[in-house]
Formats: sequence, structure tokens, C-alpha cells
Amino acid sequence: MLLITGSARPAPGARDRLVAAVREISTATQGDPGCLHYLFAASLEDDAIISLELWRDQAALDAHMNHEHTRRFLSSLDGLFDGEPVMQQTEL
Repeated sequence: MLLITGSARPAPGARDRLVAAVREISTATQGDPGCLHYLFAASLEDDAIISLELWRDQAALDAHMNHEHTRRFLSSLDGLFDGEPVMQQTEL
């Protein structure tokens, strides 16, 4: 299994658009083959959006990255972050 965690701070004035984008991708991804868990949450300490993904294997994650809904999500993120998102992948 693969665990993907991430954190991103929204750019000033972009939080609502970022939340809308992550809601859409979360709903679309729940049905991806090999997706065991996929969610986003808001940090209690600051305005960061936290992501948590659990995938059956690398092949399932690779397939997810090639889906139309994932490509659409990634292309919608331009200008929504304050700095670079931080992502980490761990094999369980």
C-alpha cells in the first residue's frame, strides 16, 4: 500500500476556489480502482489544506494520475497556492 500525505496553503483570497477544487477531485477519485482512502481536511493551526490518500499499489496511483478528472484538477490549481504544496509518499 501507498500512503500519500500533503499540505498546501491557499493563496490570499483563493481558499474557497481551492476547497471547491478538492471537493470535486475527492468525489471523482473515490471510485478509482485501487483507491482505499482519499480525503482533504483543513488544518486547525492555520489555513492549510491537508490531503491524505491511501492506494492499493503504485499501479493504482499511476492510473489515477492519468485519469481525466485528475488532469483537470491539476490544471485548475494554478494560482491557488501560497508557496509550493508539500507532498510525501510512503510505502506501507
